[in-house]
Amino acid sequence: MDKDSKIIVLGAGVMGLSTTLSLLERGYSNISIFDKRDYLNQKYSYFKGCDSASSDLNKIFRSSYGKEVHYQQMSNISMQKFKQWNKEIEEENWEGGVPIYLNTGNVYLSDKIDLPEFERETIRNMPDQTIHITDDDAVDKALQKGLDACAVDPFQMKARGKHLQGILDTTGGMTLADKSCRWVLKKCLEIGQGKLKTFFGEAGVFQELLLKERTCIGIRTSDDVCHYCDHLIVCTGAWTAEVIPEAGEKIEATAGSVCLFKIDDKETQEKYNQYKFPTWSYKIKDGAIGGLYGFPCTEGYMKIGYRGLKWINPQKGINSKVKTRWSGDEKEINIPLFALKQIKNFVREHIPEITKVSATRLCWYSDSEDNDYLISYCPYYDNKSVFVMGGDSGHCFKFLGSVGDVAVDIINNCGSEMFKQLFSWERPRDKLNVINAGENDPRVLDETVFATPKDWWIKEPAKL
Repeated sequence: MDKDSKIIVLGAGVMGLSTTLSLLERGYSNISIFDKRDYLNQKYSYFKGCDSASSDLNKIFRSSYGKEVHYQQMSNISMQKFKQWNKEIEEENWEGGVPIYLNTGNVYLSDKIDLPEFERETIRNMPDQTIHITDDDAVDKALQKGLDACAVDPFQMKARGKHLQGILDTTGGMTLADKSCRWVLKKCLEIGQGKLKTFFGEAGVFQELLLKERTCIGIRTSDDVCHYCDHLIVCTGAWTAEVIPEAGEKIEATAGSVCLFKIDDKETQEKYNQYKFPTWSYKIKDGAIGGLYGFPCTEGYMKIGYRGLKWINPQKGINSKVKTRWSGDEKEINIPLFALKQIKNFVREHIPEITKVSATRLCWYSDSEDNDYLISYCPYYDNKSVFVMGGDSGHCFKFLGSVGDVAVDIINNCGSEMFKQLFSWERPRDKLNVINAGENDPRVLDETVFATPKDWWIKEPAKL
């Protein structure tokens, strides 16, 4: 793209922010970014009405990707950027100087006797950054990396006579998601003075594409204003197929299930303190009876998510329509009962301090068939007028510091040939995930039994 091209970035989550920052740093001078949420005032806070996947308390940071070393490399690049941002935030004392990347470790826990293949591949590709947590010297190794001893065995399984198996990614930990977004938006606004226009809230609500035959020439927002551009970059996450219907052939919005637990006890807050306690996953690749992940105590809340099953909401003309606490007429604050029971069973066995769920949330992602991203010009529109970024598949936030550079390289037909092919529209994909099964899919929300607040108490083992 020419540096003075009129560019619209639609969506100001992780992909939209990262790409906008990369464009500005490379000298692009005419960019407009749109989002239906008023992030300047709502601060990317889920509690203030923001419902994108990026609008969250925290996200897992990891470099462990088994044999997928390309994602490991993207993570390492992003990690260096996060460290740089941490330093800048401290120097500026921005929002109190609290870092946005907390290197407390990310531990993979398994109930298997032997270490699973993914973890073994990770050790082979990250020998200096991973620790097998069953090793006799695992705690010493963690301490040498500057981590707390609890990173090796966060739930004291060994001391309680429970089975302990897994690996610790010593590069891993947590990002403060909403604060990270606010920081990158701040950087965009500072670098983009005279180059960047923001349309957030009511002025940023997408209505339709403006087309001249098969070329996109802009967008119309819900206030009936036309905004023209040479290139449209769509970064709308789980809403992508609602904006670009053709994207539904490649990606589908899926809902993970999240529980929040309010922690008031000071001793418990300290035990699970975000500055020492790791992020974790449990049986993360084991399907429905597994797929759990969690976080330390942040802003008084502990968060645990479940992605063993991911639900869909097929509607007329859309393969899966997003439905959240804050979405239009169809609001939803509850999660499927099956997911809640999985989370409750883990909490009951391993986190005795928690007695009740405080809130639940459907967290929507954009799944591809093979969990690889879709970062590509859309072939259904001429003159490279529509570029789509989606298929985050629940593992993108850690790349806030690198995915934008990957995207701008692909836009300009430079950079990694492997990434261009891997993230392309045309590439046949392995069918690791089922998408577009429609109403026949057993994960349809309308056919799912939902939990309600009466199910929030942690009592006897939950029946599946």
